[in-house]
Amino acid sequence: MRATAAAGLLLFALGYGCSEPEPADSTTPEVDTDVIAFVNVNVVPMTSEQVLEQQTVLVDEGRISDIGPTSQVTIPTGATRIDGTGRYLMPGLTETHGHLPDPSMPSEVTENVLFLYVANGVTTVRGMQGNDSQIVLRETIRAGELIGPQLVLGSPSMTGNRVTTPEQAEALVRQYDDAGYDLLKVHEGLAPDVYNAIVGTARQLGMPFAGHVSDHVGLFRALEVGQSTIDHLDNYVESLVPEQQEGEGEEPPGLRGAHELLEHLDTSRIDLLVQKTLEADGSVVPTMVLWESGIYATRPSEALLEERPETAYMPHETVERWVEAVDARVEEADPEAMMRIAALRRQILKALYVGGVRILLGTDSPQIFSVPGFSIHREMKLYTEVGMSPYDVLAAGTKVVGEFLSGDFGTIEVGQRADLLLLEANPLEDVANVSKRAGVMVNGEFITEEAIQKRLKEIAAYYER
Repeated sequence: MRATAAAGLLLFALGYGCSEPEPADSTTPEVDTDVIAFVNVNVVPMTSEQVLEQQTVLVDEGRISDIGPTSQVTIPTGATRIDGTGRYLMPGLTETHGHLPDPSMPSEVTENVLFLYVANGVTTVRGMQGNDSQIVLRETIRAGELIGPQLVLGSPSMTGNRVTTPEQAEALVRQYDDAGYDLLKVHEGLAPDVYNAIVGTARQLGMPFAGHVSDHVGLFRALEVGQSTIDHLDNYVESLVPEQQEGEGEEPPGLRGAHELLEHLDTSRIDLLVQKTLEADGSVVPTMVLWESGIYATRPSEALLEERPETAYMPHETVERWVEAVDARVEEADPEAMMRIAALRRQILKALYVGGVRILLGTDSPQIFSVPGFSIHREMKLYTEVGMSPYDVLAAGTKVVGEFLSGDFGTIEVGQRADLLLLEANPLEDVANVSKRAGVMVNGEFITEEAIQKRLKEIAAYYER
């Protein structure tokens, strides 16, 4: 990461992010302080479904240091005051399945992607396509040298093509643990003995493993051995095929074509999927919008481009690849079969929610027409369409994921990381209000919405050159 570019972004946050401190009373000596005070704000703490009205929240060195009624909180002399009157303060969101740029990309692109997350209120990203450069990136952000979300890093993908023997699996797990990754990313194609070697070594090291479900392993086995998240609802639809219909010597259901798969599905097994997930204390990262618009594509790219103007904040060559991928799938696929699978995914997600399964907010961005940060708002809207309450949708991206990752974030409490969203309307009434920002605080710096919009225009102009 170029020092000059990183320094420029940091100065951007400092120059545009904070209101000017109020002058100290003339009878009081001026006191230098780094405290930031959100004054007279309505707090949505996400510890429960409530709003604490007319509160003052103090932030010191990136941590919440005090919360209470405005009339009772003493604001240090010289603190930066941010007017919260009529506004709502909630914890920042987490993208639980995000992708981060690799070192082959220009540093400006890396900085742009990171800012897109922050601009949309995403203050933590669980990266699920690891690269050694991301470990340095994680520490650079933590040190305050670059504006970006806090990173939880998955390893490079462990796929069946890459990891072919149990010995290789064990060696890679140890290598990724030594390198400093936070979890292992498992992917498609893993043979059962290779997957078992990953599981056994990961357990020895106390390292979580998460991601896809290999069709050769199956959903029930992945849940049984403690795969920490099943991302994309992977293998849930396939598991609606009764075992007696799978047939000896045939390919696993996940390797069959959509038409053949749909002929064998038994939706009465949905209750079994919920039961098995609960018994395993499993978690799902649904990434619903991506699957409906890109993987099971039924609409041409022209419609998606019109619907998602945020593609202006991505490189042209990236968007062109998305266009080609979607149009190819639309041309090859049977729209009716794709819509049936999409509807099944919604039915499964609703059953998991009603059954009490842990749901974590994630979108697989950047990916086909899922632009970092912007995709989170589309995903939240879909969850409400499935039947989740606004509070539960918000919790999936704040409290629930914070607890799941054993982090110090996700709620507004003293001692928690001060990753915060200042909103103009109550998000508990409508999740769409999360996009009505007055500003975002990340890593101890507050960035106003005016500054966010200015930076977004600069990003769009960068890709128009």
